[in-house]
Amino acid sequence: MRIIPNQGVCDPHIHIFNGKAYLFSSHDRGPNQPIFRMDDWQIFSSDDLLNWKLECVVHPEDTFLGKCEECYATDAAERNGTYYFYFSDQQRCTGVAVSENGPGGPYKDALGKPLLPKGLVDTACYDPTVFIDDDKEKTPYIIFGYTVFGKKYYIARLNEDMVSLAEHPRPIELINGWENDAAWITKRNGIYYLNTHGGVYATADNIYGPYTFRGQFCDDATVDHGTFFNYHNQTYLAYGIPENCGEEKVDSFYRTTKIIYAHYKDNGDIVTDKFMYTAGVGQYDASWDAIKGEWYFAASDGIYKKENADGFEMRGITDNSYLYYQNIHGMRQNALIKFRVSNGSGNECTIEIRENSPFGKMLGCLKVGNTGGFDHFAELPCRLENTNGTHSLCFVFRGEAEELLRFDDFCFEQVRP
Repeated sequence: MRIIPNQGVCDPHIHIFNGKAYLFSSHDRGPNQPIFRMDDWQIFSSDDLLNWKLECVVHPEDTFLGKCEECYATDAAERNGTYYFYFSDQQRCTGVAVSENGPGGPYKDALGKPLLPKGLVDTACYDPTVFIDDDKEKTPYIIFGYTVFGKKYYIARLNEDMVSLAEHPRPIELINGWENDAAWITKRNGIYYLNTHGGVYATADNIYGPYTFRGQFCDDATVDHGTFFNYHNQTYLAYGIPENCGEEKVDSFYRTTKIIYAHYKDNGDIVTDKFMYTAGVGQYDASWDAIKGEWYFAASDGIYKKENADGFEMRGITDNSYLYYQNIHGMRQNALIKFRVSNGSGNECTIEIRENSPFGKMLGCLKVGNTGGFDHFAELPCRLENTNGTHSLCFVFRGEAEELLRFDDFCFEQVRP
């Protein structure tokens, strides 16, 4: 599902600042362009990943670039309450602008010249990603460049000021990798993940590498500038796709942005759900055969996804834990909801179905006894007291056991004509 259709919003980098999602994007001029024509950068915000507000337009005329039709990919970071906006001048160089008024800007050129000038290294200095590590110092790094023509990505530590380099950029070794640009780095369980166009990635135990090719995590029609972010204890992948993807003549120079859920298998592999390529995130439909547990919009601390034979199940569920699914469309009045859960604790627990939040109106309550063990799932029904239409449901778990239950999915009884 396209989140901001027909506006040329592309090269998405999403960061969570002050509890809200901010999308830092480049901006394709319009359809039927002979090449990439990008006149500015745009910053949007959202608290539900569905409705996006345009916060700021960053014009190249307000930077050292002056008028420019090649405003390539951008990224952003925060440090000590100040926000930094890193931007590409085509494949020539990278600059940086600063905002002290919040992530929505406005932004002012910090240097009046490139942070990464042309010729700094033997690859093009563009497509920046700024990664802040989880070490004690919260060390910031900038990654850029491409791996075509025998070249490599480069990485350098940033100084505390975020607008100067603490070291000369170093090449990143990529074993059995790819030829492309648009590098992105994220980290999980001490492992660094490096990915690029096409939904392919490599991993390393040191941010400088070497990175070893791992595979493909998304095979949508295109996965342009795929970037990961975490929001409300959920992992998401944002990426670009041609606006008219699926038509006979695809317009590669007029793009839009998608967001889907991403999951990590026990061995660290990243996977995504093909169903979500069109369904999108942050909304559901009561007519679906199942709404998988791992598709939650928000989860309380401690809940996590655990790989199983059918995908994933939700674990770490204790007293007062919750899972939240917003905007479930097409719910019938007094709907019958069915949960696939397992309970092997020996203690009965309950699932409270509440509206909008963990403290919202209770629409129903399901008691869950022993299902024959945590590895044995049962489908248990509960009649709700709800109106017809769209509802946001929060499942609140109550009980005394150390582990109350495991949660696989839920669905609604379909009333056939």
